[in-house]
Amino acid sequence: MIRCYTLVRVLPTRDEEVYEKVRSFKEVREISLTYGEYDLVLKVEVNSLEELDGFIFNKLRVIDGIEATTTLIEARPSWMKGED
Repeated sequence: MIRCYTLVRVLPTRDEEVYEKVRSFKEVREISLTYGEYDLVLKVEVNSLEELDGFIFNKLRVIDGIEATTTLIEARPSWMKGED
């Protein structure tokens, strides 16, 4: 399982519209509207890097109103906190 966080920049006045569309995707586990450099933060779960590529390039980035994305792939889940 691949978990990541994708930061999304949305064109002005398109936030709510993009939010509604993106939250319906099965890969999106959590979504937050935010203030600052990025307008949305997505928690995404997929089965492989190929599936992540498909989601980012073929589903997310093609949405009208999305200006840019940055994806951070989880290296160590929080449940591993006590392990070194």
